[in-house]
Amino acid sequence: MKKIWITIILTLAFVAKASALDLIVPASAGGTYHKFASIIADDLEAQGYEVNLIVSGNCVIGKKQWNDSKSALMINSEATNAVPKCNVPITNKNFAHNVFTAGWVIVAKTDSLGDRMGVVSYMKNTVKDLDVKLVPYKNTTEVKAAFLAGEIDSGFLTTGRASEIQNKVELVNTQSDNKGQFQSWKNNDLTLNYYIMSKNVSADVIEVIRNNKTLKAIASKKSMMPVTYDKLKNQINYLKRNENKWK
Repeated sequence: MKKIWITIILTLAFVAKASALDLIVPASAGGTYHKFASIIADDLEAQGYEVNLIVSGNCVIGKKQWNDSKSALMINSEATNAVPKCNVPITNKNFAHNVFTAGWVIVAKTDSLGDRMGVVSYMKNTVKDLDVKLVPYKNTTEVKAAFLAGEIDSGFLTTGRASEIQNKVELVNTQSDNKGQFQSWKNNDLTLNYYIMSKNVSADVIEVIRNNKTLKAIASKKSMMPVTYDKLKNQINYLKRNENKWK
């Protein structure tokens, strides 16, 4: 009888381990992706799901880990998916949920771009057609700090980050219908969506993520409420269309 119970315990332990789902972060530790994924992992674990949080370090490794995993979630965005080596095509089968939508704002000291505009390094291609010298930074936190320090005349920031700055001029908000002097700029409706991809993950897991109170609170506070469509086809087309603007 003792041997039977040992066998049952070992079997259950193996099943539990095998049923754990991977939550892949196709970026470095400590960044935005990691932060959001950690919130999701903590919520799922609190509700009894076994989660293997994998911080890939970069999106190339993240893509490989996604392809190799049997059961996985991955947090992604158009900015990452626009990189050819990192691209994991969005389909009806693997799209799960749009968590955040960040609009972009060009803030300035005056009503013009000035001579120097701060931008996140990987976004230089997105704003290269604007008539201004681009100054690259690691992230929007650094762009904001440079703007406040007077190192740059204007900055390209998310709506949430821009809202933290007092006494600035908003030249354009990509989520606003009023484009002002940027009416002809091809990226004047650019957004960045953080979405969840799913591979062999049950619907109840996705429902937990969709109802996560912390993520909803962040979305509200940071003006990043997710853009969602009633039809899955329209949702995917929105993300793909936006992804093309990041290339």
